[in-house]
Amino acid sequence: MIERPAAAAAGLFRFGYCNLPRACRRAETYIFTMSKTLSFETLVRPDSPNTYLVLPSSLSSTADADETSPVFGEPAEALYQRLKMLAGDKDGWTIAAHDDEKKQLEIVATTKLLKFKDDVSVRVFAAKDGVQTSELAVYSRSRLGKYDFKANQKRVHSLLSELKGNAAATA
Repeated sequence: MIERPAAAAAGLFRFGYCNLPRACRRAETYIFTMSKTLSFETLVRPDSPNTYLVLPSSLSSTADADETSPVFGEPAEALYQRLKMLAGDKDGWTIAAHDDEKKQLEIVATTKLLKFKDDVSVRVFAAKDGVQTSELAVYSRSRLGKYDFKANQKRVHSLLSELKGNAAATA
C-alpha cells in the first residue's frame, strides 16, 4: 500500500482527518521542504512583514538584512555546539533538520499561547578575521498570517542575547 508520506506521518489520511486535500498538500510540501536547510545566499523574503533576518557582514545574500550579526569571540564550531544545545533545551523549540558540515539548524518554534508554529533557520559562519571569532545568520518567519507583531524580531533578539550571555558565562 502506498501512502502519502507526510500525511501518513501526521495521521491525516489514515484516520480520515484530512478533508481538505489542498491543506494536506501544503502540509506535505512544507514537511519535505523543512528536511532541507535554507540557503541564506539565495534567500527571497516574502512581501509580508512577518519575518526577521540577521546576516553576517561578510555574507553576500539576495535578501536585505534587518540587522548585522554580532561577532562572537569563539570559533564557529564552538558556537555551533552551544547553539545546538541551546535550541535543543529551549521550551517550544524542536530541531527539525541540521547540517553539521554547514553548521546550520532548522528549528520549529511553537508559540506558548496559541501554539502557532514558526520557523527559524540559523547558520554559524567563521568571521572575517579567521578562526577565533564567528557570526550568525538567523532567519525567523511565521507560517501563518501577514503580521507577527514583532514576534520574529523578539525571538531572534532573545536567541542572540542568550548566546551572548552563555558565552560570557563560559568564558
